[in-house]
Amino acid sequence: MNANADHVQQLADGLIAKWTSPKGVRLMGAGAAVVGGLLERGPLTPVAAGELLDWPADEVLSGFHAMDFDLETDEAGRITGAGVSLNEQRPHTMELQGRRVTGWCAMDVLMFPVVFKEAASAVTSRCPATGAPISLTVTPDGVRDLTPPTAHVTLAPATGADIREVFCNRVNIYATRELAEQAAAQDPDLAVCTVAEAWQIGKDLADLF
Repeated sequence: MNANADHVQQLADGLIAKWTSPKGVRLMGAGAAVVGGLLERGPLTPVAAGELLDWPADEVLSGFHAMDFDLETDEAGRITGAGVSLNEQRPHTMELQGRRVTGWCAMDVLMFPVVFKEAASAVTSRCPATGAPISLTVTPDGVRDLTPPTAHVTLAPATGADIREVFCNRVNIYATRELAEQAAAQDPDLAVCTVAEAWQIGKDLADLF
């Protein structure tokens, strides 16, 4: 195993360790409740989210913050994202339960279609280096129709601060391996893998739900 492949495995193991820890299990359950509410109802007030979670409304945002997972909110203070996002401006999109939504990062759009057992979810992204469009189909068995076929993913550690800061903003799909490796050269925490390898990591995470 080369150094990059070893790094990919270390990051994958770290993700599993994060989400199987006591805090991770609690966060996963709470996050799943919010995501379900977003898909069913749209943006959620803290009161509505609190009802889903059986938490006091004024503890919803702070409760997630304490778990290094700041929920995404709009200008009205409604919750619009928890991994799955209703913010159409995000670069990573996917199909879930008959609607098009976005994800905070590349891993979200590879993982959540598997979580929700989508037979085929059309996923799009944009290369952060060039802006070039990237498209693929996520299925329960893997990915297909990857365009361009040269696309690669950067992985990052998921601990140390808010999840979007340490992980999501750094986990992207690049149009080529060379572009992904250039990003990794500027950020030694990153590792580079194929989209199929990233899907498998997402599948392992999805199996925890």
